[in-house]
Amino acid sequence: MKEQAFCYTILFSLTLIGVFTDAVPIQVSITLHSMLIIALGSFKSLEEMLKQIKKVHIDKTGGSSSIEKMSFNDAWQFPVVAGVTLCGLYFSMQYFGKDAVNYFLMVYIAMGGTQGIKALLEAFFGNAFANYDKDLLIDISVKMIDLELQVTLFDLFCFFISCIQMGLYIWSKNWVYNNVLCLIFCTHALQSMFIGNFKNGFMLLTLLFFYDIFFVFGTDVMLTVAKGIDAPIKLMFPKDYTKEGKAAFSILGLGDIVIPGIFVSLCLRFDFLKTIKPEYLDKLIKESEKGTGKEDPMTYLINTAVKCDKSYFKAVNIGYLLAMICTIVVMLVFEHG
Repeated sequence: MKEQAFCYTILFSLTLIGVFTDAVPIQVSITLHSMLIIALGSFKSLEEMLKQIKKVHIDKTGGSSSIEKMSFNDAWQFPVVAGVTLCGLYFSMQYFGKDAVNYFLMVYIAMGGTQGIKALLEAFFGNAFANYDKDLLIDISVKMIDLELQVTLFDLFCFFISCIQMGLYIWSKNWVYNNVLCLIFCTHALQSMFIGNFKNGFMLLTLLFFYDIFFVFGTDVMLTVAKGIDAPIKLMFPKDYTKEGKAAFSILGLGDIVIPGIFVSLCLRFDFLKTIKPEYLDKLIKESEKGTGKEDPMTYLINTAVKCDKSYFKAVNIGYLLAMICTIVVMLVFEHG
């Protein structure tokens, strides 16, 4: 899509400028980065929906297990689990030290990044690795803790690449490379995580509103963890270049992108779904099966996705922009994250 190429171009330009100078105001850079990454992830989410529709309704091969669907129970439990995890990291840093927690997170991210690498390779090479992703080398199921581990040869290859890229991060600690990894993580999360409906999204965002008030303003937990963790879980923006060429950095946690981003992507998918004509699509599918169709069903879906009126998507992006402006104003006035 042209929109994705535009987003990548602006992100690349901002990064290139940031390598040499801090001329772009940090507030502008943070806002543009977050909005562009959310837009990219939303378009990827829509592409994933098109793939799922093709698999289920056109190819009739069933949906993919790569999609994580958030139920109402998941929505209200998420802030609780996030709070427990955040406190666990906070007290672990106090007890074991920052270095131990950082190395633990590096290993965890290297393992979790496997799916992101897999999605990236599939996006560039299509089904080129499909033959290596069929047979399971490892198949473990523990019902007591609801654990299922299924690993193919392609998964092991992606895990190897993920470990290499994490090793490069530990070696370089370069902010540009950090932001590239964050971009991959965010777009993959937005592509593969679907909120079931607007009710679930409203519940999630409302509870996280109070979650942020407590952990950011009520305690020092959030800021302590964010500043203490040296891993690609936050975007870094250079500021105040010195004569030696070094810079201080402002940061933006990936949660401030992914969490609102999954709601923004829901709005884009809804704009698409409310434009589709189910009867016409069903007619195209039947004609395609008989070999008498004049229009390919996927062509109809793609054209609808491109041309649909993205009113919900535009509205919620305006809301996110206003929220970012409000956040930055508060940060400047109160000098507090």
